[in-house]
Amino acid sequence: MGGKRIAIVGAGPVGLEAALYAGTLGHRVTVFERGVVGHHIREWGHIRLFSQFSINHSPLGARTLGEAGIGLPDDGEYQYGRDYVTRYLEPLARSAPLRDTIREGTEVLAIGRDRLLKRDLIGGGRQAHPFRLLVRKNGVESTESADVVLDCSGTWRHANALGNGGIPAPGEEAAAALIRYRLDDIRGADRARYEGKRVILVGAGHSAATALDQLRQLDGTTTLWVWNGAGPQPYTLYENDPLPERDRLGRLGNRIASAGEAGVEVRDRTVVEQIETTRVGTLRVTLAGPTGNHTVEADTLLALVGFRPDRRLYSELQVHECWATMGPMKLAATLLESNNADCLTQTSAGAETLTSPEPGFFILGAKSYGKNVNFLIRLGLQQIHDVFTLIE
Repeated sequence: MGGKRIAIVGAGPVGLEAALYAGTLGHRVTVFERGVVGHHIREWGHIRLFSQFSINHSPLGARTLGEAGIGLPDDGEYQYGRDYVTRYLEPLARSAPLRDTIREGTEVLAIGRDRLLKRDLIGGGRQAHPFRLLVRKNGVESTESADVVLDCSGTWRHANALGNGGIPAPGEEAAAALIRYRLDDIRGADRARYEGKRVILVGAGHSAATALDQLRQLDGTTTLWVWNGAGPQPYTLYENDPLPERDRLGRLGNRIASAGEAGVEVRDRTVVEQIETTRVGTLRVTLAGPTGNHTVEADTLLALVGFRPDRRLYSELQVHECWATMGPMKLAATLLESNNADCLTQTSAGAETLTSPEPGFFILGAKSYGKNVNFLIRLGLQQIHDVFTLIE
């Protein structure tokens, strides 16, 4: 059989599109997915994407489904996550080029090189030793080999800690049952957790603005919104923003941050110092702000403070990481130069930025951005084309 053996970690949009592209080029592809296709997106399926469908799929993917007689959503449609999965990712995974390449329920635990340690062959020669992947399915562990590995596993499973300085606050782990690190379906399936409750909302990203918008519409809910930044305008607005929902949420967040609103208390320049669980199952949270420490009580805490990559997967490989974002160093350096740029204006940083000292190992998709929040699926699709100029 011709082509390289390519192992892809993660069956999200970038992993599936990479597998499709690799197969078209004649490579032998296996996609390892811990859960099911689009697993992470299913968990936020109740959220509408900011970006329209036209930039969330590739021409190759569209052609593949068209040849199978499967219609696509309109290019201008702003889909919910669940619709993106059911109307695009699932049909793509079932298509003839991919259906036999995906191993659902198979978790990649670690990646190394056959008969090499991390310290071996610094500067060259490692590509002569195939990758070894430790995988687990149904509780049974085994190994797989590959010539190339694409880590498209994302960051969704690994939320940042919410405490001062980015480390867990004292008591945070013990209070985990009362803390949510992902945006719940606040007005839907998770409504009972929030309606009529005292909520502390931590964070000032667009997920926090989305949560704020939904919490303010619940009867009897009071929200204490805190973030570490200063000033009444936490959201950057873009003139004639082509993403209307981003613009709406940014304006909403800025309005409430500057003028307040009934049922919402705002505290900027504030961090979480300590968390206690009371005997009656509520939270007592110590906040540190400009005027000192204050303790408040709440029924639940919504910590929308972002995500980070899990680097344990490739800890035995020679990957050069950025000390600030935890992403691959070359790409991170390029992104940091344009840190304040609108993500829609970003284009491919070039194939070379995807390389590291470990030949044949590439981090693509959201994980390649580390803690940088400006990733779009469109950028991941560009990365696929870039990386295969190196693989070929």
